[in-house]
Amino acid sequence: MRERLLGRGLVTALVTALLLALAPAASHAAGTGEQNWCSLQGIGSEGAHRAVSAACAEWRSRTLYTWGGGHGPAPGVSYGTLDLGNLEETWNDPKTRGFDCSGFVRWAWYKALGLDILGNETARTMYLNAGHRAYERIQGNGGGKPGVENLEPGDLVFTAVGGTVDKISHVMLYLGSGHVVEAYQSQRPIRVIDMNSRTSNNRLVGAVRMHQGSPFTEPPGHDGTLQVTWGTDVAVRRHPNRSAAVVTRLSGSDPVYAKCQQHADRVTAEGYTNSAWTYLSNRGGWISNIYLRGPAWLPEVPTCTGADHDPDIGAGGTGDVTQGGPYSTWGSGVAIRSQPSTTTGTTVARLSGPTSVTVSCQTRAETVTSEGYTNDAWSYLPQYGGWITNIYLKGDAWPAGVPACDGKGTSTPAGASPYSTWGTGVAIHSDPSMGSAVVARLSGPTRVAVSCQKHAEQVTAEGHTNTAWSYLPQYQGWITNIYVQGDAWLAGVRSCGAPGAI
Repeated sequence: MRERLLGRGLVTALVTALLLALAPAASHAAGTGEQNWCSLQGIGSEGAHRAVSAACAEWRSRTLYTWGGGHGPAPGVSYGTLDLGNLEETWNDPKTRGFDCSGFVRWAWYKALGLDILGNETARTMYLNAGHRAYERIQGNGGGKPGVENLEPGDLVFTAVGGTVDKISHVMLYLGSGHVVEAYQSQRPIRVIDMNSRTSNNRLVGAVRMHQGSPFTEPPGHDGTLQVTWGTDVAVRRHPNRSAAVVTRLSGSDPVYAKCQQHADRVTAEGYTNSAWTYLSNRGGWISNIYLRGPAWLPEVPTCTGADHDPDIGAGGTGDVTQGGPYSTWGSGVAIRSQPSTTTGTTVARLSGPTSVTVSCQTRAETVTSEGYTNDAWSYLPQYGGWITNIYLKGDAWPAGVPACDGKGTSTPAGASPYSTWGTGVAIHSDPSMGSAVVARLSGPTRVAVSCQKHAEQVTAEGHTNTAWSYLPQYQGWITNIYVQGDAWLAGVRSCGAPGAI
């Protein structure tokens, strides 16, 4: 009997010790002001531990808040920008690398999952996206707003004046034990503080929680960068074109491995137009980048080259008439190559017969002899993402009116319109409108190719007002001319045509 009691006492002691180990330290739980510690409190998932670890690393580094920080094409610290509604406070933010509140939680969960699941979004958009992305809203007891008792470490907590969704202006990362870590004010370091002090006066809107189960386990046959799809009944095809056979269909929020990407058949769907396709190694086929979360061209995914490149890109091509003028080819089985060379350039497509093409620029390169002609001129065809010897282009050996490619030999030849941008965190939009989707951000002054410009939505920024927008083919998007160095209407750049059309 005594031995049995000793065993029971030993078990009780072990359980007590375990609970004490799991419980947050009393000193961490105390106090409602700013805290001098940063760590996960209580019991959290593996993902939450990694997210909190990444957030606390920035706390220890005393990383500063900067308006717009963390909103580059990829997660991470970045230079901020001016808040036009608060110029005095954010005056130095364009010179400060750091995070704003949503950029900060984006980074923490990117480090936790190896995936930019929150995306380049504002706090309000993050909250609105819950439910049809890989995270969901948390309900309180009885279905109301959640309290501390409903939260787990790693949850995102959203606030607004009046506590309404339409006014969400802030997001914080919950640590447990009633505390949050947040990027909260320009030029101030990230801090840990009692959550109640940030949600009083009816400022709490709600909270969301990441899904951390099977969607983030490595599927078999993975090779490449982990991405997540969206949409329902999305086709994965044998080749990167809309007419290719369907390999499988995805229901949405599917984990996929992106091996490489290339320009191929131009697709318009879900309000977007994109020519980029990605090969999914664990699905055995190609998907339009429209259905992968992120920018139109994924910066972390390599370009398909060599044996990975698929020349069966369909009849639609990828380019836009804004990148050059119309021409026609002749001959059959004519190769379009990745470089202006028959020896070093791989075949990216073949033209079965005479074809109408768009020519953006031409260059002098390898001399070719074929069909009784010899020529060293090559033209770039943006809709196919490759080069054709001018032998097979109807017209002169060097067509008049086609600009030189300036030796660039890329899918975005500068042609006659090389320009530079200025400013930091400058948005490139899917349409010439500030309300359209942001397809990329330029972290600082950048050399760009401008294919055309047009008058569209009027923008006021940096003390300037302008209605002119320029189309940047390498980003497949629009930039207000305010951020293009030069005149309000760029001399030498042709008009894109009627408003509303590229």
